Amino acid sequence: MAALTLDITHCCRPCVHRLYSQTRFFSSTPTRRKHGPLPTFTTTPSEELNTLLTTFRTNIFLPSHLISLQRDLLYKKKNHPLLTSDEPATVRLGNEVHQLHPLNHKKDEPPTRPSIAKVVDLMTETGDWKNLPGFLEGLKTARRSVKGFQYEKMVRRANDCGRMGVVVDCLRRVEGTGMGLWDVRVARCVMWGAMAKAMQADWSEEGVEKGVKFAEGIWELCCDPRHAGKMVGLEDPKKRPEVVGVLVQMHAAKAHLFGGGKDEGGAVEKWVGVMLKVWGNTEMEVAEGDWYDANDKMLIWAPVWHGMVMAQKVLEAQSPLGKELGTKLQDLESVIQQARTMLAENPPQEGVRRGLKLYEKLTQVSV
Repeated sequence: MAALTLDITHCCRPCVHRLYSQTRFFSSTPTRRKHGPLPTFTTTPSEELNTLLTTFRTNIFLPSHLISLQRDLLYKKKNHPLLTSDEPATVRLGNEVHQLHPLNHKKDEPPTRPSIAKVVDLMTETGDWKNLPGFLEGLKTARRSVKGFQYEKMVRRANDCGRMGVVVDCLRRVEGTGMGLWDVRVARCVMWGAMAKAMQADWSEEGVEKGVKFAEGIWELCCDPRHAGKMVGLEDPKKRPEVVGVLVQMHAAKAHLFGGGKDEGGAVEKWVGVMLKVWGNTEMEVAEGDWYDANDKMLIWAPVWHGMVMAQKVLEAQSPLGKELGTKLQDLESVIQQARTMLAENPPQEGVRRGLKLYEKLTQVSV
C-alpha cells in the first residue's frame, strides 16, 4: 500500500476514510490560507542552534499549520499506529512534504521562554540572525507568547552584534513577527541602535551618517499605522524624550563633528524642539540605593545627555530654545552624576557596569 500523504488538496488513504468517515479538502480552510508556508531556517555554524530551530519547526511550528484532523494524528495515542507503521504518513505544505510523527506536548516541545533566550544567545554571526524573523513568525503562528522584555533583549543583543538590519526586518514584518514599536522598551532600544552604529564605527563620519539615517528610519516606522495604531498616551514612543533624544544626538553629532558646528537644514533645532515639548513625559530620577535602576537610567539617559551637550554647541546659547535646552541639561546632568556615583560604588566582580561603560565611552567623543 502506498504511503499516506495528507495533501493540502485531499486525503485518500482508506484507513483515514474509516477514521474520519469522509475525505477532507484541506486547501479550502481559512487556517491554511492565513498561515502560509512553514518558516525555513538557514543552517548555522552552531549545531546547538540548528537543533533547537529544527525542533521548533518540527514539533511546534508544523502542528500549528495543520487543521484539527491532522493534529489529531499527531497528539492522540489511538492514532499513533498510523504514524509508526511501515507506511509513513506525510503532509504537504506548499512545496514541502513533511513526515508526521507522534508528539507529546510535554515531552517533545521546548519550553518557550528559556528556549527563546537560548536561541538569541546562540546567534552570533550574520547568517544566524537571518533566522530571527522566521523564528518569530513561527512563534506567533503557534500562539507562543513573546513578552516585551524578550523582544527588548533580542534588540539589545542585535545592537551589540551589529545586526540592526535584522531588527528592522522584524519591525517591517510586524504582522507576522509581533515585534512592535508600540512598546516603549522596545522602541527606545531599537532607537539606541542608531547610536550603536556610530559607536561601532568609532564615530566616523560614515558611521554617524548611518546612525542618522537609521534613527530617521525608525521614527518613520513609529509613524507607520501598523505600529502607531497601538500607541496609547505616554506609552507612545514619539512622546518620550529618551526616544527623541537619540535623534537629537545623531543630528547634533553630525553637525558638531563634521558640519563645522553649523545646523545645516535645521535638523538639530527641529529635534531639540520636539524633545523639549515632551520632556516631562517620563521618570528620570534614580531610585535611592538601587544600582540596578542606576544602570538602567544611565543606559537610557547618557545618549540624551551626550546629544544635548553637542546640541548646545550648535544652537545659539542665548536663543529661547538654547536657554531651555541649557536648563533641562542641568537637570539631566544631576541625574547622570547620581547614577555615575552609584555605579562606581557598586562595581561588578570584573570590569564596570554596562551603563557606566557607555557613559565613559561617550565622554571620550569630542563634545
